[in-house]
Amino acid sequence: MNHAPFSIRGFNMCESLLRHSPEQLRTFIRRMKRLNLNTLILHYDYGWKRYQDLLTAECESAGVNIILMTFGPRTFLSYSDWKPQWFAKKEDGTPWTVKLECETYPCAAVPECLEAYEYGARRWLQELPPQIKHVHMRAADGIMFCQCESCRKLPEHERWQPFVDRFVKAVHDVRPELRFETDVYVMRYNIPVNRFAFKQMSNIMYDTFYRSPSFPLDTDEDTCTSICMDNASGHTVPDAGTISRYHANRLREWSTAFPGKVYIHENAMMQSYYGTFQHGTDSYLKDLNFYRDLGLQGICYEAFEPGFVNFENSFEILARAMNGETITYEMTELEQYLRKHPQPVFCYEQDFPLEKFFRDPFLLEQNRLYRELMLKPSLDHFRRYLKFAFDNEERMDPLYIGYGTAKNCLAEGVAVFPDISAAAQDFLSRRKLWDFMEDIPDSEDPRKVCKNIIFELMEKGRKING
Repeated sequence: MNHAPFSIRGFNMCESLLRHSPEQLRTFIRRMKRLNLNTLILHYDYGWKRYQDLLTAECESAGVNIILMTFGPRTFLSYSDWKPQWFAKKEDGTPWTVKLECETYPCAAVPECLEAYEYGARRWLQELPPQIKHVHMRAADGIMFCQCESCRKLPEHERWQPFVDRFVKAVHDVRPELRFETDVYVMRYNIPVNRFAFKQMSNIMYDTFYRSPSFPLDTDEDTCTSICMDNASGHTVPDAGTISRYHANRLREWSTAFPGKVYIHENAMMQSYYGTFQHGTDSYLKDLNFYRDLGLQGICYEAFEPGFVNFENSFEILARAMNGETITYEMTELEQYLRKHPQPVFCYEQDFPLEKFFRDPFLLEQNRLYRELMLKPSLDHFRRYLKFAFDNEERMDPLYIGYGTAKNCLAEGVAVFPDISAAAQDFLSRRKLWDFMEDIPDSEDPRKVCKNIIFELMEKGRKING
């Protein structure tokens, strides 16, 4: 027996737009039409301004609705003479960040910051192109909430809520005809005491971060995720021992409190996987049944064209299920193995028998090199994986892999990069690659700029202690 299609069926390209060529963007959107997907989340902060004409034209042709997402702190405060003193602080009073970036949280205890935030939201809404009918304001990407004397008295989700309230007020005053929403994400999974803002929203995105793709939601078998619980729940004592159960509990609460509004964001192609498929097809299919039972509106999976081919078979199946088809799916031998050997991320197990499960030479080598780099970071492993990625650009995401693996070498203290250019120093200093790419002038090709820097790092990198 088939089901009615979910009303929201699509992808979230996250912060990846500038890692795409124009042709890759066209390919991605035109495939959505073939899959009968109807929703694409695009990030205003990271590539929208460069590619908005292409994106709006292609989405209109494909019948795909755009949700324009912006990092509220980064975008809205940019309209003012912002000060680092407005930003979230550590307990010693110093700000977590000193400039506007993906990771910037503001401090709700600074009235001037709240006023500037609402002012920027109004300006941003006024400047939206007429094609945009649906907007999404999200918080900073990470967990660097304010810990000043005032803010730390509140749970994390309440520290952010004043800015959600200001955004909702701005939409009502400036663009009341827009559909609008915000996200429910790490340390903000509990419903705030004042629910008014969420009741006004058209939709609410719930992000199932930290879940293991090897296990469906609403189970207690994903014991490997228990170590992530503090980062998910924050200071609020969780009512579950695993992330799967925790998310299921919260989704029941949100769907009951705000019926007809909630949909899911699933980090299926999470960028730190570096293109490594996580073998979660069976889990995601079971999740779709769970979402139907809760009356959720649908789901957007994180996806982008660089590396999409490694996930394509799974997305083909999931698209059919989202469109209402009842799927008879037989778990792969590898999925069965991962259910019996819990691990938050596939391919982090040193003795995992890759040769048993992978016959495709590309997949065997990709998984081998990824595991080698993750378990034993080194300059040699960095160079080997990067060469492999650039040799297989049609199946990999070499720009993010280059950035992420170089940063990993620095963080693990296994390599340094002396005598590099000022651009390369800036590249390595950024908390996130997308902040660096967005600052590249329109006159330059951001993909080419980053590729040249990565080649420079590969050449000039030096091992520490031999």
